[in-house]
Amino acid sequence: MKKLLVLVLAACLSIGLLGGLTVASADDVYELNVSFAAPEFSTEGITAVLDQIQEASEGRLKFNYYYSWSLSSVPTVVDDLSSGVVDIAAVPINEHLNTFTYSNLITYTPFLPLKGMRETAVMFNELFNEWECLQNEYSMLGLHYWTNYPCPAYNIYTTTDHQIKVPSDMAGLKLITSSKLMSDFVAANGGAVVNSPVTDYATNLNTNVVDGVINHINVLAAFGCLDFLGAVTTFGESGTAMNLMMMCISQNCWDSLPEDLQALFTDNADALLNAQCDQDTAMSENNLKNMRESGVAFTDLTEEEIAVWRDAFDEMRQGYIDELESTGFDQAQELYDALMEKLAE
Repeated sequence: MKKLLVLVLAACLSIGLLGGLTVASADDVYELNVSFAAPEFSTEGITAVLDQIQEASEGRLKFNYYYSWSLSSVPTVVDDLSSGVVDIAAVPINEHLNTFTYSNLITYTPFLPLKGMRETAVMFNELFNEWECLQNEYSMLGLHYWTNYPCPAYNIYTTTDHQIKVPSDMAGLKLITSSKLMSDFVAANGGAVVNSPVTDYATNLNTNVVDGVINHINVLAAFGCLDFLGAVTTFGESGTAMNLMMMCISQNCWDSLPEDLQALFTDNADALLNAQCDQDTAMSENNLKNMRESGVAFTDLTEEEIAVWRDAFDEMRQGYIDELESTGFDQAQELYDALMEKLAE
């Protein structure tokens, strides 16, 4: 009787435990909300790949697309991912410097000798796979890093035809930038920095609240700024900086997916990077071409002229790395050196 009672209790316990588990079946449908920073026409490369993933899932994945921060926002996107408000999102890490400090160091630091959009995106993924400190920036926030896509090079755009050729030419200008380091550099050279959400760029340019913006051409086109620009200073392939948008998945969402559906995302990571890079490259080239043809004044700096800006920023860059090291980011110098080694290859 005692043995029988033990068996009955064990069976009941097993049933109770199983009752608390959610076991995925081959018929389960996972409906995921996807948040984009940009308008629909600017994200066709990404959505094309997501559509392919959805089709390959044979009805088990369904994506709902939300454009232009209609579901999330710049300041809340990380929390929205970790809390499940959104399941997949393009995360502008440059707007979260204190959260993604290591990631921004090797992509968004001004005047890095980067080699181009695609090369920068691929290089980041290589470093991400090699450096645990990069991985931790995402996992500690409840984010699964999927891949990234590169934005075009940042340049300096102004409302008048004032030529900017050397750093001191920024003196007296009110410029929008979201980069702390670029803000410090502008101020050090006599300019004034204005903080503004991208949705207010056009209004600020049109009403002379600011004299210019340091950003990339596609975001200025997407938010209606081009009609208010009179001059551009370009900094080659690298720009003043190169921003990456990180495609992240809520870790809870990721963990809920069966392995075969996870594999669809993993197997298409490079496809997303390349598809959106191709789209943004074509859009950037077309936007800049149209600006030239419209009579906007262009100052295209040579490599020697860009080196003047890089050298002028060198002390500030090293000071920033030293500051990071002293405040707990003790791999900052080592990671930066690893970046420079890759760029020298």
